[in-house]
Amino acid sequence: MLLLFACLEKVAATANTVAVERDWVVTVSRGDDSRRRDLNASMRRIDLVAKLVAPLFISLVHAASGDVALWAVLGSSLASVMIEYFAIAQVYHAVPELARPSEAEGSTGPSLESIEMQETPCPQPKSVSAYILASLQRNVSSWYNYFQSPVLLASLSLCILYLTVLSFNGQMVTYLLASDFTAIWVAVFRLMSVVTELGATWAAPILMSRIGPIRSGLWFITWQCGCATLGVVLFYTAVLHLRAGALALVIGVIMSRIGLWGFDLSVQFLVQEKVPSDSRSQYSTTEAALQNLFEMLSFATTLVFPHPDQFKYPALISVGATGLANLCFTAYVKRNRGHLFHGSRCLARQQYTKVDQTDIELMTRADESRFVD
Repeated sequence: MLLLFACLEKVAATANTVAVERDWVVTVSRGDDSRRRDLNASMRRIDLVAKLVAPLFISLVHAASGDVALWAVLGSSLASVMIEYFAIAQVYHAVPELARPSEAEGSTGPSLESIEMQETPCPQPKSVSAYILASLQRNVSSWYNYFQSPVLLASLSLCILYLTVLSFNGQMVTYLLASDFTAIWVAVFRLMSVVTELGATWAAPILMSRIGPIRSGLWFITWQCGCATLGVVLFYTAVLHLRAGALALVIGVIMSRIGLWGFDLSVQFLVQEKVPSDSRSQYSTTEAALQNLFEMLSFATTLVFPHPDQFKYPALISVGATGLANLCFTAYVKRNRGHLFHGSRCLARQQYTKVDQTDIELMTRADESRFVD
């Protein structure tokens, strides 16, 4: 029963995230890109702080009493639901545009298809099999639209990053505890990680405003790939010093979080900008489903390699996924901009004009006469 309610909570949380973070933000910002960047970063910042404070609070309570911790989880969950409900309701009533149906950008009026749909209601399936068939058709259509999207490679690269154990979740925390790191050290590592992630939420809007979301995304994903690769390489080379290798891996993961969340904000901005408003929710739910699929694959890696001394294999798979995501986004940048890097004007070959000796003498005499005058 507990697992069932947890699954229902996950579905509701995903729907809420898609509605608020991917759809509402565009409407609330009213076409102001700077405001939209700040809203995206602010919501991500709140999310990261909550993910840090909540586990620490419950851990402290659990250290005193396990029963009290259970009631604390229940109480905090109910309180957060009420706060979130009234906050969302307040925003909904404060922005009248949220109550209007979504229309594709650039449309001057209702299309012929929309008028026909309003005049001719869609017939309801008469049987369970027909209802299931209609649901399957909608799902296939959503996946088809996703893979036909102009931001497919950018979105896909973000989804691939969910195939990782290189984050301070249960998998890596379990490995660190098995490597003789105490719970206090793990908490310190998690705190350092959140600090770098918060730094990314401030750096990403500034960088996007200066060089655009496409170039900033390329910079961030390259940074993440480089840090994660370096950490895993040092982790593999420290065969005789496992604790030192684990520490190198931790530092690489902490530094890579800057690139992860900066890249996440860049791709989120691109999806909000490039996907039409009337299909943005459907697109984002499909994207969330793909992210959950890759996250399940990350758990499968530790099922196949369950022992702490085998953690290097899931770590290597995670770095491979990060490199694949980097390649996907690089292809997206190349397709949209035609190039990856700006050629420096300083490196460009200069063209010189040959000057005759007589011209030089004439210029010299003119300068001398001007000096005499």
